[in-house]
Amino acid sequence: MARNDKYKRGKRETKIQNNTILIVCGGKTEELYFKKFRSDLGKIVVKPILNNESPKRIVERAIKEKNEASYIQVWVVFDKDDFNDFDEAIQLANRNNINVAFSNQAFELWFLLHYKYIAHNMHRNKYEIEIEKFTGKSYSKTNEQMYDILRYKMDDAISNAKKGHQKHKLESIKPSDWESCTTVYTLVEQLNRWKK
Repeated sequence: MARNDKYKRGKRETKIQNNTILIVCGGKTEELYFKKFRSDLGKIVVKPILNNESPKRIVERAIKEKNEASYIQVWVVFDKDDFNDFDEAIQLANRNNINVAFSNQAFELWFLLHYKYIAHNMHRNKYEIEIEKFTGKSYSKTNEQMYDILRYKMDDAISNAKKGHQKHKLESIKPSDWESCTTVYTLVEQLNRWKK
């Protein structure tokens, strides 16, 4: 009887450990946003890399984390910015079964998509102005309230991001060419599934 109890307890502990989503992200903005998600069905661990690392370095860090612990899913979140290894990073992640939530050009595009559909070239320098226009508040990359400000419009952002992503995929095979495109919606949809 004691042996069975020990076996069951061990199985339960393994299940809990494997019920964790890891998100390795390339900035404070992403960290603050994804730490606001709550999960009833598992644990969400967000590990930021805050020293402006390239997309490929972020993926390499995720591969290392994946090899050191057990996760049900591993995600990377990074921006195109001016990095040259954007496409290479996406391919490296795919080869290592790591999910990618990228933004071309920057994560703030995800915030804008809560308010309007964008799929045309828009430089990231304009994102802050647009966010302030829609929210009526001064924007800061370290604003811990962005999730709370935007969460009621999340379905709009998912819809707008999907539509833009599909449009860009028809035009080119290289994500680095897809300016004003984000796949952050894929991670958000996954995290939303983890709620009861």
